Amino acid sequence: MKNQIVRFISIILILSFVSAIIVLIIGLVSKWDTTIQFSNGYFYGGGVLLVIGLINAMGARTDDRVPGMQNSRITTDERQSSYQLLREDIAKWNTRMVILGISGLVLWGVAALIPQIWK
Repeated sequence: MKNQIVRFISIILILSFVSAIIVLIIGLVSKWDTTIQFSNGYFYGGGVLLVIGLINAMGARTDDRVPGMQNSRITTDERQSSYQLLREDIAKWNTRMVILGISGLVLWGVAALIPQIWK
């Protein structure tokens, strides 16, 4: 359990750091020179991560294993195994949503702190 928490937090921090570096590179290439421009960049970067996380969650909820199978007759065992696969996929996608969502919130926190850091 402790190993999973450390892994979860490290993935969030790495994703946030890489996203912050990408926003920094975009800002330097675009010649941003005010704190407001960098703060807005980190805010938009966090928003992009949050939206990607929500899209992942929505994709998991509309999973169609076999197109056209929803109207045909299947046995109870097939249905149960299909439900199990769907539950595992939703759990995996929800984990990705949480990781991307928290990383987005971290970038929003950085966006809020940039004006205080650069005073």
